[in-house]
Amino acid sequence: MASNVTRLYQAVLRDHSVPISIPLRRTFSDWIVGKGFPPADAGGPRVETAVDGARLTMEWHGDCGRYTLEEPRGEGRLCTRVTYAESVPGMTGWVVVTVDRHGEGEAAANAPGFLPAYLRTARITDGGVHVEDGPVALDEDDVQRFVHTMTEPRRRVPIVVVSVDPQNPGAGRARADYLAGAVAGASLVVQLTDQRAQDRFNKAMGSELGVFGGGIRTYVTPFDPADERYPYRHPPMGGAMIRDQGLAALNRVVDGVIGETARRKLPDDVQQTLRIVYRVLAGRAESSEIATAVAPRPAKSALTREELRRRMAAMIQRPAPSVIEKPVVTKGAVGVEAETAAANGTTAVAAAANGAITAETGPAAANGTVVVEAEAAAANGTATAEPEPGAGEGAVAVKSAPATAVPAPDLEELARTVADRVIRELRGELETALGLATSSGTTGGDSGRLLREIRMLGAHLSGLRDVVTERRRDELLVQAEDESDRLATEVESLRDEHRLLQEEYAEAVTSTRKLSERVRWLERTLAEAGQPVYGVTGEQPVFEPANLTEALLEARENLHHIVVGDTDGVAARLDLDHPAQCRTWAAKAWDALRALDDFAKARSRGEFAGGFYDWCAHGSPGRFTIPTGMLSMRESKTVASRHKFSAPRTFAVPPEVNPIGQVLMEAHIKLRPVGYPAPRMYFHDDSGGATGKIWIGYLGDHLPNTRTN
Repeated sequence: MASNVTRLYQAVLRDHSVPISIPLRRTFSDWIVGKGFPPADAGGPRVETAVDGARLTMEWHGDCGRYTLEEPRGEGRLCTRVTYAESVPGMTGWVVVTVDRHGEGEAAANAPGFLPAYLRTARITDGGVHVEDGPVALDEDDVQRFVHTMTEPRRRVPIVVVSVDPQNPGAGRARADYLAGAVAGASLVVQLTDQRAQDRFNKAMGSELGVFGGGIRTYVTPFDPADERYPYRHPPMGGAMIRDQGLAALNRVVDGVIGETARRKLPDDVQQTLRIVYRVLAGRAESSEIATAVAPRPAKSALTREELRRRMAAMIQRPAPSVIEKPVVTKGAVGVEAETAAANGTTAVAAAANGAITAETGPAAANGTVVVEAEAAAANGTATAEPEPGAGEGAVAVKSAPATAVPAPDLEELARTVADRVIRELRGELETALGLATSSGTTGGDSGRLLREIRMLGAHLSGLRDVVTERRRDELLVQAEDESDRLATEVESLRDEHRLLQEEYAEAVTSTRKLSERVRWLERTLAEAGQPVYGVTGEQPVFEPANLTEALLEARENLHHIVVGDTDGVAARLDLDHPAQCRTWAAKAWDALRALDDFAKARSRGEFAGGFYDWCAHGSPGRFTIPTGMLSMRESKTVASRHKFSAPRTFAVPPEVNPIGQVLMEAHIKLRPVGYPAPRMYFHDDSGGATGKIWIGYLGDHLPNTRTN
């Protein structure tokens, strides 16, 4: 996925009805009609329509289809895509719904509006869980059954449980309705109907996994209350926060649920067939290939005896015989040309393993004659097998070429090579070949006994090897899985705890700001009145920016000693890419902007002679300051002197600040000291100069330095 494309929503829906296309097209058509498009028409394989800058493309071919709606959103566009494939043998039909944001701009990460209507058309599931079109009301009698749904091993969707609000008994239903519409298809929303249902549910969950007091809790997968070691992996939201923040709190629950599912890996069969669907819609494949993609692959056909013999002979390099003789086989006799075996007085086991002995059957065998070819000699062109004139019936004579003297083979090396190849590569093929040879009619005599002994030896050897290998592999797999599960669980727990700490920190920052404003107002009032003031509530309302862009807009309007440059784009990118953290960064940025404005006002009037660092380090009551740990008044020498680092920190200023129209801004404020991302705000202090103002050149992600390059 390209860097300027953000996945906002994803749902994978299993539809057992046949066909899927009819109810899906009907509900999707009703939705787009409300957006000004004409009703969907199934008359052609592809339909394109444009209305007020939005474009709708509907494609279908055989058992699959795709609907794509692109709508302008700010500087970018919102792309809703619905792809489906009908049921085939071995796979239940599926619908994949995605919403992506292309380019810049704000967009809500909610479910497309047609999904609740589509979910009402059939029992649609995801991972074995029925995905409902609205909230599920859970009473006391249904709790135990629902706990089985929560612990279903195949479950993929989060489950959001809304508790009973003792201060407003009717609020639970309204909250559940809102959440169900926003996360339709990607989650299951449950409302506990009364206090008895809530008590039984919390008893089943345990002391650390319950939900109560009007709160909401999201239970992610996998889930088992008996084995859960990190309860905060399933994030709760308190009832007090929901009552105070209302819709904003519910939207944070929605963001968490959809963020949990938006980038989840698709099921294997959906991944396999989705590629085929794209090819079918592009005209490069037939819809029948969808069934082929999920069909079980046929077992590999067994090789014929001759193919096995040739492959075994080709894979094992045999030494040439020392002396080639010419044996003559008469009726009822067996002639074997196995020089290696004759040389050391052993049986022809090695030759048989190398494919050098081939037991042929046919008319000659029927007459009691067995013909054995000297395979090594034939392969080297040194011997040919042909009938000998005057030989008995069924006899075969092996005529040899002139004998040549060759070095004696290294029998130990040969045995080692044969054993290694048999163990590593040829065990299955050798067993098959021996089985074929045994079943070919050689049931008695030395040949049958030899084959049985070879097969038994090979089976014992391979069995011993398999036992050792499997035990070692199982031990390693168990160790790796245990370690992987432990690390994954710890990482997930730390991530959830980090998210909760971020939320608590944002709330703490907001409370601190309100208290600080009240203290400043009381101090001013006391100074003006000359007497103590208690219980006064006439302070001015405190501005609380929701994101960095809002903080910049407020600074332009109300901070008159601050000039904000062209930095809205990079600030907005942080807001969009990190919605869970931008509120905290915005609060810090707003505090820093007010401190800079207060400092510039005092210095331009001659009321303060030091720099901004001194202003913050030696702040007096009523003065806006920030912690000095957030400040860095200089960059490193390497960053300031090298062009590739200094250029990104050079920003535009008016000629009265610098005649060349730009200045290198080294002073910056760290909205987050370390980690990724680490937002920075760069500024230039001209409060003691011609303009008497602070110039903000940049508010965005960390600029490149020696560590990032």
